[in-house]
Amino acid sequence: MLNIWILALSMLGFSVSGYIFYKKKKNQKLTCVIGKNCEAVVNSKYNKFFGVPNEVIGMFYYLLAALSAALLYFNFKDLGPVSLNFLLVIASGGAATYSFVLILIQTFILKEWCEYCLVSAGVSIIIFVLKIIPLIALY
Repeated sequence: MLNIWILALSMLGFSVSGYIFYKKKKNQKLTCVIGKNCEAVVNSKYNKFFGVPNEVIGMFYYLLAALSAALLYFNFKDLGPVSLNFLLVIASGGAATYSFVLILIQTFILKEWCEYCLVSAGVSIIIFVLKIIPLIALY
């Protein structure tokens, strides 16, 4: 059941990241409902990791998470020598950590909020929590 939630959340995260990517490619302004300056966030120097825009990294991560969750739902547990559960725990842990750092950057450095970025960060963190709940329950 958790894999269905992860699949749904991954689709939401992919949609948000894809929307940001689309708006930036079309040179269109992001409209923020909460009234802050999304443009200041998505066009800041912090919007890239090793030269790759965060929204592209997000789309790749959410695609990986969705594919992993779908495969796990259908009982494909291993991808060659690698456990899909392990892969998704590591990927979601990295995404959650990076998302938390980006939230801190919005809060303390940029002092601007982008609700799309916050939704994506929240989705990443929730996926990680959903992946570690069963691991914590084992102990």
